Amino acid sequence: MTNAVNTQFSEVEVAKFLQQHYQLAGTLKSLPGYCDQNLTLTTDSGEHYIVKIANSGESKLELDMQNAAMAHLTEQSIAVPHAISNNDEQLITVIENGHQDKYFLRVLTYLPGVFYADADSAAHGAELWASLGKFIGKIDNAFSNFNHQGAYRYLDWDLAQGLGICQTKKHCLAAEQRELVDYFLELYQTQTLPVLSQLPQGVIHNDANDYNVLIDDVHQPKSITGLIDFGDMVHSHVVNELAIASAYALMDQQQPLTALKTIVAAYHHERALKDVELEVLFSLVALRLCTTVCNSTLAYQQQPENEYLLVSVKPAWALLEQLRNLNPFAVYCQLKQACELPVDSGKSKTEITSFRQKHLGKTLSLSYQQPLKIVRGQGAYLYDEQGTPYLDMVNNVCHVGHCHPKVVAAGQAQLAKLNTNTRYLHDNLVNYADKLLATMPDELSVCMFVNSGSEANELAFRLASCYSNSKELLVVDGAYHGNTNACIEASPYKFDGPGGEGAQPNVHKVTLPDPYRGEYLGDTAQTATAYADSVKAEIAKLTAQGKHPGAYICESLQGVAGQIIMPQGYLTEVYAQVRAAGGVCIADEVQVGFGRVGTHMWAFETQNVTPDIVTLGKPIGNGHPMAAVITTQAIADAFVTGMEYFNTFGGNPVSCAIGTAVLDVIKDEKLQQHALETGNYFQQQLAQLQQEFKLIGDVRGLGLFIGVELVEDRISKQPATDKTSWLVEYFKQNHILLSTEGPFYNILKIKPPLAFNRADADKFIAVLKAGLTELL
Repeated sequence: MTNAVNTQFSEVEVAKFLQQHYQLAGTLKSLPGYCDQNLTLTTDSGEHYIVKIANSGESKLELDMQNAAMAHLTEQSIAVPHAISNNDEQLITVIENGHQDKYFLRVLTYLPGVFYADADSAAHGAELWASLGKFIGKIDNAFSNFNHQGAYRYLDWDLAQGLGICQTKKHCLAAEQRELVDYFLELYQTQTLPVLSQLPQGVIHNDANDYNVLIDDVHQPKSITGLIDFGDMVHSHVVNELAIASAYALMDQQQPLTALKTIVAAYHHERALKDVELEVLFSLVALRLCTTVCNSTLAYQQQPENEYLLVSVKPAWALLEQLRNLNPFAVYCQLKQACELPVDSGKSKTEITSFRQKHLGKTLSLSYQQPLKIVRGQGAYLYDEQGTPYLDMVNNVCHVGHCHPKVVAAGQAQLAKLNTNTRYLHDNLVNYADKLLATMPDELSVCMFVNSGSEANELAFRLASCYSNSKELLVVDGAYHGNTNACIEASPYKFDGPGGEGAQPNVHKVTLPDPYRGEYLGDTAQTATAYADSVKAEIAKLTAQGKHPGAYICESLQGVAGQIIMPQGYLTEVYAQVRAAGGVCIADEVQVGFGRVGTHMWAFETQNVTPDIVTLGKPIGNGHPMAAVITTQAIADAFVTGMEYFNTFGGNPVSCAIGTAVLDVIKDEKLQQHALETGNYFQQQLAQLQQEFKLIGDVRGLGLFIGVELVEDRISKQPATDKTSWLVEYFKQNHILLSTEGPFYNILKIKPPLAFNRADADKFIAVLKAGLTELL
């Protein structure tokens, strides 16, 4: 509405208009309004009417639409007001003020009842919510065969415009408020915006808020008696009607999801909802609330005397806080259940398992005795096909949280523009490389992008060989570096494990620097030196054979070997030895980088060393298949042998956009500091349990890289393998996903997404304590 003149007519002037054009007389009382002038008229004979005077910015066509819509619903016995004719048999009367500005006067029938908002929220219940859902469903059904030219308009309160409205108006919000709104806007962009074209469209009332919905009783409300104010009617997505009604009905409710399920089930009984409508409903409810707070806050700043503008703002903020604690997919599943619809329309777990066994190779493993079917993820949680949440303690791939909205949005946006290889110039590649290199020591100045950690490590071996002129490789016992041939040959965990063929002639194992179970115990300088001597001994053997090491590769923190934290100073001594012998030092950060250790961005920094080559994977793309090799200029130059190095997908624009988003999230959400603080708190709680339960032999870790080693006896350190296996299944039964590490599979592997928080830690501790108690 533009160029509106909001002149208010006096009650004397309004009474004159009513007498002149409608032959109505009586007592007038002003009502609050957003932009129109509204009054009640009580005639001398006791009849009631609503008098509406539209400001000069209103379109007569749109007022005609409202009148036609009310008449259409009235014909179908739905309780709404309708316009009455003036002396000239017209539903709209043109009036003027003293400045000859034109206004549109209408007189509507009066509906009995009290406002939904006037009832104490504690009095709301299932009967009222079901009545609301049923009533809104009837409205939408009735409008299914209604159309009007005036409905095709731009409106700030149209949810189809909600994203843009919030983006342009959120600047008026305080920083914490803006962060909350941004969370839901990102959810809308990633989960709802892509499917808008699939949503049914039609004319909707568009404003079934708690001051437009009438109920039967203010003390014990049971049913909806009517709907008023058709001023926001628009042609939009039909499900927006339900979203708007729900948004206001959920305010001030302690269990908003319970109310939502009841409303939606009743609505669905009247007008069957499509699956895609159920999936986006949660996001649309939140978007309506965001639109409300953005529109109202900005309008109030412009009109601070108009308290009506803030009527719904406080409960809207409170509801947004409540909704943030709910998972959209879990809500969707519960809504489907409430509507008595099948939650999972895909293949059964039995069917999927059977197909895997027949067609995907028998070596493809599954977790748990009864496998899970996981279909969604958010933050630190995964969700099965029934919407059951599982706290994910092991998935370090989705580093900043499963399906992080900013990462998803970055990938979606770039994928819609371009995805090609690095033979073309593109900003994303150089911008991302620059941002990634800025996190590294200055010496590490060259990036090479690939698709997986395995590929990164294999490329690192090639780089090292070209620079050192040697293929001799030093590897740490128990280590795992990937699944390509070269990486399997570099991984004692594989080549010494089941089906392995032992070390190749050019691969030389050094002792695992394990301060708890190894040959040398404790985190001391002497321990570090003792383990480093193993490397010195292997180098001496190579020297005696007239050879020298080409490279030494070591995970900055040992993962599959048992969540090992190496003695401080170990890598300092080893790197010096390897370099003195002409070799290259490779830090495998595939599982442990990007701030997980808390104190530093990269785990190698905890040992006060700078590698010659760093390999990155898993967390780099938050689940997107990308990886990188970072090295020095000298090593990169040695790789220029005349043979071109090209990787079709390494460094493509989409991957770089996603990688950039991951780095931005780590920085913006202070996830490195979060990992430090949450990890320290978590390890303190684990250490307390260690004092209570002798089964816990050791608790170790840095940040959110943690290992809990279980033993039958703390002196002999006999591995409690069977009990560890039992605990993993016990955790699964309690909706926590956990795995084991180490040669005896007796170490609880804790590497959750960095979205993991203190509340999650407390949940884990409670289940662990209960499980350990059962094992006593």
